[in-house]
Amino acid sequence: MSDQQTPKTELIPVTPIDRASLSEMALETLLGTELHPHINEATWDWTRLPLCDGRYELGERIASGGMGTLYVATDKMLSRRVAIKVLRRDKLSDPTAVARFLQEARIHAQFHHPGIPPLHDVGRLPDGRPFLAMKYIRSRTLTEKIAESPPATDLDELLLLFEQACFIIEYAHAKRVLHRDLTPNNVLVSDKGRVQVVDWGLAKVLMITPRNESTGLDGTTQMSVPNLNLTDEGLAMGTPAYMAPEFASGSADSATELSDVFGLGSILCFILTGQPLYAGQLTSVMKRVKAGDVTQAFERLDECSAPKELVNVAKSCLSNDLAIRPKSAHALAEAVAKTRTTDRKSNRSWWTRFFNPT
Repeated sequence: MSDQQTPKTELIPVTPIDRASLSEMALETLLGTELHPHINEATWDWTRLPLCDGRYELGERIASGGMGTLYVATDKMLSRRVAIKVLRRDKLSDPTAVARFLQEARIHAQFHHPGIPPLHDVGRLPDGRPFLAMKYIRSRTLTEKIAESPPATDLDELLLLFEQACFIIEYAHAKRVLHRDLTPNNVLVSDKGRVQVVDWGLAKVLMITPRNESTGLDGTTQMSVPNLNLTDEGLAMGTPAYMAPEFASGSADSATELSDVFGLGSILCFILTGQPLYAGQLTSVMKRVKAGDVTQAFERLDECSAPKELVNVAKSCLSNDLAIRPKSAHALAEAVAKTRTTDRKSNRSWWTRFFNPT
């Protein structure tokens, strides 16, 4: 995101409101107050979202993707900057796309973590398109950060950022949520070195099995958002350049927390080599993704100047054999921390802070 000064906005006198209640009321319109594990996408009537006529003034476009466009905006009611994600106009007629967009809101709303931007509001713009309003973070993507500070300059600094991303994903996994689209562009780094993981548009809530406890690793209740009957089956999910082979298969049930560990490993590969896991024409890339062919990436890892122990950690994340991958995002962070050359603050303190945010 661009680092711009906050524009001066004239304060507008308004009747005091309970923002928490407003957001809750707005979010309840998405599915109603009752949650059910099998809800068809037709239930998601986005036209029921509250119309926010003139409250948000869209500014600079930050990014565009397959589902939506992200803008910096001004919340004229509360005189603050926010980030507004708007569903693409051509997706309004696609029930599955609309359902995914609104499910992102419900998942996002239940996160309470400093590494995930809080959701402020949900509604419709004056032109009718649904939007999500989130905290605006003055930051750069990890891609931009690496371009400014290549690994040869300060590898340990980049590893500390990477470990933060691992802890954030571990928090989501404790909530039984998979991100499913982990890339360097979805990891933001603030000026103070704080990391946030964004773009939960492909997130999936895992069904809680009998062997799972009712609370996550952080002691909080696991995610209560239902899985919709969205058509994951047969569709590749995520960004091809960083995609786990199980995502490319199109099997909705094959993805687990270890699939996100693969995604984190692909980011680590980018940190160490400066190149994405896969590169080339889309057809060729997808063939290699489905086959789990990471030969070229392994060659680049072998040629990079990183410690061999760290290279081995990256390779283990990218294994087709799930038994070889680190058992969790937290285990991956611990393994990376052991390879750092400088004696910096223990990352366990980071893990404790992120799982018990104040």
